[in-house]
Amino acid sequence: MPVKDKIVSWWIQNVILPKREIIDKPGFVVTTFTEGTKIIYLRDFFLPEQLFELIENNIVRSYGNQGKQALYSAGKKFGHLFASLSDFPSIQNSDKKTLFNFAYLFIRYLEGTYAKQANHEMDFEKKMFSISFKDYIICRHNGFGYIMTDGGIAGIWSFVMQDKSLEGVQLKCQGRGDDECFVICAPEKSIEEKTEIFFRETDLSELKFDIMYKAMNEIRETTYAKNSLKDLIDAGFFYFHGGILSYKNNRFFHCDTHVLFLLEQEIAKLPGGEQILFDASFEYGKLLRKTYGENDYQKFIPDFFSALGFGDILVVDSENLRIVTMFYPWTIFSKQTKYIIYRGIMSGIVSDATGKDIKFNNFNEDISQYLTLTITV
Repeated sequence: MPVKDKIVSWWIQNVILPKREIIDKPGFVVTTFTEGTKIIYLRDFFLPEQLFELIENNIVRSYGNQGKQALYSAGKKFGHLFASLSDFPSIQNSDKKTLFNFAYLFIRYLEGTYAKQANHEMDFEKKMFSISFKDYIICRHNGFGYIMTDGGIAGIWSFVMQDKSLEGVQLKCQGRGDDECFVICAPEKSIEEKTEIFFRETDLSELKFDIMYKAMNEIRETTYAKNSLKDLIDAGFFYFHGGILSYKNNRFFHCDTHVLFLLEQEIAKLPGGEQILFDASFEYGKLLRKTYGENDYQKFIPDFFSALGFGDILVVDSENLRIVTMFYPWTIFSKQTKYIIYRGIMSGIVSDATGKDIKFNNFNEDISQYLTLTITV
């Protein structure tokens, strides 16, 4: 059986059939799985690859190595937090056979959603992990990938090994002209034998799935969102094959919702970082509107972003223009975020559709049984 067919077969048997990915509910994308007696329920997005490319490009261009460090830190913190929230096995509570089996399944998942081909090696004694990819998200185009490649993978490996000092670096990248992307995660001394240029981040936190998270992100009936992601795939609006989702040849990737907060948090530490992040998101919003080709943002925004997991969206098009998003994904960080990326994207879409400079600079949160986010100009 060809490699591609094996990936598709694995995806159907291990993800689609057990209904681990719930994509048939308007406003929601959810990963759910059971390990023993424990049920894990995670609220997710499908996020645009092009958005992350623009963010990395603009941050690196504006801040150089300081920007690369911020992106890496966000990625590693995300990978570590995601692994803990997903209750990944670790060296402290699992034997090597369990870890090897888990790694195989997880790499197959990455191979079916984030890349076209993946191969990995693990050495528990040396605390080393390496992985090679073909067509991995983001870095395949811009040659960076500090968020989801170097940082994200390092964060997951540091959790599995229960060692926050383990770092990651991408030694090869298709976006830099290599024939594949190749990442190693290891102790600093081992990495220093291969390159002098890499980044460090040890301020990592963990989260555990709990009743509060489940209750706040529970799937609910939507009022304004009529189409689920599955509905739009079936209608041909989105193209979904072998785990890879795209819209008019622009790829989207499945990701836990904490990534946007952590990215915002790290970039906000840079001088003027919040504005650079907003501007990159604004630029993406404009590009998305042009890709869509129509100006009916009142319809496009609820249809498109509700299907991607952002919640039940209403665009109130009046003198007091506002976008109300009920059931926006909640996290324990919700009170700390400024929703810079979301506000920037929406600003870009509406500005490009109307020919006016529309900036959603203000936001309001209503957190009761769920999170309602309202953004206004």
